[in-house]
Amino acid sequence: MRLDVLLPVLVHLAVFVAVTLRVLSRRNPPGVAMAWILMVLLVPVGGLVLYVMIGERRLGRRWIVRAEAERAALARRFASLAAEAVLDPADTGPVGEPVARLAQSLGAIPVMRGHRIELFADSDRILEALIADVDACRERCSLEFYIWHEGGRVEDLMEALIRAARRGVSVTALMDGLGSRPFVQRGAHERLRAAGIEVVVVLPASALRMAVARADLRNHRKIAVFDDRIAWTGSFNLADPRHFKRDAGVGQWIDAMVRIQGPSAAVLGAISNAMAVLQAGPRLRDERPADHGPIAGPVSLQAYPSGPGFAFQHVESVILTAIYAARRELILTTPYFAPGESVVVALRSAARRGVDVVLLLPWQCDSRLVQYASASYFDELLAAGVRIERFQGGLLHTKSMVIDRELSVFGTVNFDLRSFHLNFELSMLIYDRPFAEQLLALQRHYLEACEPMDLRAWRARPLWRRVVENAAQLASPVL
Repeated sequence: MRLDVLLPVLVHLAVFVAVTLRVLSRRNPPGVAMAWILMVLLVPVGGLVLYVMIGERRLGRRWIVRAEAERAALARRFASLAAEAVLDPADTGPVGEPVARLAQSLGAIPVMRGHRIELFADSDRILEALIADVDACRERCSLEFYIWHEGGRVEDLMEALIRAARRGVSVTALMDGLGSRPFVQRGAHERLRAAGIEVVVVLPASALRMAVARADLRNHRKIAVFDDRIAWTGSFNLADPRHFKRDAGVGQWIDAMVRIQGPSAAVLGAISNAMAVLQAGPRLRDERPADHGPIAGPVSLQAYPSGPGFAFQHVESVILTAIYAARRELILTTPYFAPGESVVVALRSAARRGVDVVLLLPWQCDSRLVQYASASYFDELLAAGVRIERFQGGLLHTKSMVIDRELSVFGTVNFDLRSFHLNFELSMLIYDRPFAEQLLALQRHYLEACEPMDLRAWRARPLWRRVVENAAQLASPVL
């Protein structure tokens, strides 16, 4: 064989063997390992480049060192929570108890009683209430959002933050380096800095950073905390939907948030402060004694942060436990559905044992690859008795799950492997029947704009669609 033919073959073989050994030397899920091995085998140069860029959950040595310190600091802070604010998992009920015990074991944060919680499902009302909370803030506020985007009512919120900083409130604005990249590139964050606001760009996206850390590990959380007495979380980014991604062809984004008053507000404040310290260093660490907000209402809930290279990274286990705890009804909404086999098996099993399982998805999402990967699961889910409803009123971006009208899972986590294993996320586990009924009412409102899927009609789709869907599903572990 000629040398000019043999040499590329030998290089390809060497690259394939090297990457395969590297993949097998690490504890990856089988699907993830196989996806990378096939990628490098079939696309040698592109596969190698992609593996170097996103194949491992590298955060960089500085992040790892800081993460270890913050993990210990948070564990101490949560362990010192006053006993009167902590609820025994046994008191959350038969559905909630296994979830509460697992979440506390993995995440170190107990169930806490004494909250008042409000559900907001309109972007104007969300922004108006956030602006009001900023204007009422007296000591400190922190806003941590994946996306900051100029335009519309977000301009009013930014002005409120500037007013707060000028009257002496300590204001911190955290934004993801990729999700908020246009905001940063246009210099909009400098308006905040000029007013004395501490701006933290989390995981900046740059070619230099790619050399030491994986580029697509993102801070996907949405958290706002005011004076450690009021906290917000949910799916809403700081982007007015009337001004955001208007050319994407998916309609306006449909979101929901919860406003929490009570002891967990300080917990969310500590979680957000830990992220600021991870990115900017110990100068931003909140050194105040551990405390919690006052009792504000009857609701019990539990915060569950997750993310790579940090103490809390097992959200998939918590979600699986919640699904297996269902006995009568399980309704979930998510914009991105590519969860891997374990969650699909859990949903199928729930439907087969008689649970009324309803999956609400947007008719179209802003990721074509995820949309095809999602569709690859529809046949087996429909055949098992899962109802799949496709929302036609915009991009349904709310992430929620209600189980037996007793347990609600609400926050930033999508039902995909990226949220489960790669992104920094926040879930709220809410053990309260009245709130579950309220969230269920919102889900039913979404159902009014949905079209149900029919198994027979779905199976009549063209062969090329099946091939594309299954190919996308093979790639989902590395999306």
